[in-house]
Amino acid sequence: MKKILIVDDDITLRTALIRYLEKRGYSVQQASSGLEGLAKFEDDPPDLIVSDIMMPEMDGLEFCRRLRSTRTGQLVPFIFLSSRQEVDDRIEGHRTGADDYLVKPFETKELEAKIEAQLERSRRMNAEIVRLMQQSNTEKPPRPPRPPPPPPAPPPPHPRGGLG
Repeated sequence: MKKILIVDDDITLRTALIRYLEKRGYSVQQASSGLEGLAKFEDDPPDLIVSDIMMPEMDGLEFCRRLRSTRTGQLVPFIFLSSRQEVDDRIEGHRTGADDYLVKPFETKELEAKIEAQLERSRRMNAEIVRLMQQSNTEKPPRPPRPPPPPPAPPPPHPRGGLG
C-alpha cells in the first residue's frame, strides 16, 4: 500500500483528501505545517507528498527546499496544491523542487491522476536504479591489458661458424 503525506493547514481539506485517498487504497499521513511535515517525513518517509504553500511555521516552499536537500527526500514525488495560481507562483513551485502543481479549487480526480502518474514514474526510476546496481555487481571486472609479445629471437648462428 502506497503511503501519501498530506501537508496543509486547512483541516477540512486534509480530512476530505484523507477520506478520498484512503477509499482508493492509499495509506495517508497528515501534517498542518511544513515543520510538522518534515518531522513526519523523518519518522516514516512516504512514497509521495502533497503540500499546500501558504502555511504557518514553515511554508510549503521552504518545506520542499529542506526536503530536497536531504538524501531520502530528493527523489520523493512532491505535488503542490495551492490557491496561488499565477504563472510565476507555479514556476516558483517547480523551481523549488516540486514535480507537479495543482491550483485550488481542483477536481479530486485530477489530483488522483497526478498522484498515480508520479508514483508510476517513481516506481520505474527505482526499478531502473535497482537494475543498474545489480548489473554493476554482476559484471566481471575488466581484464588488465595483455603485455606486448616478446621481441623475436635473434637468428641462430651459422652452423659452420666462421667464414667459410
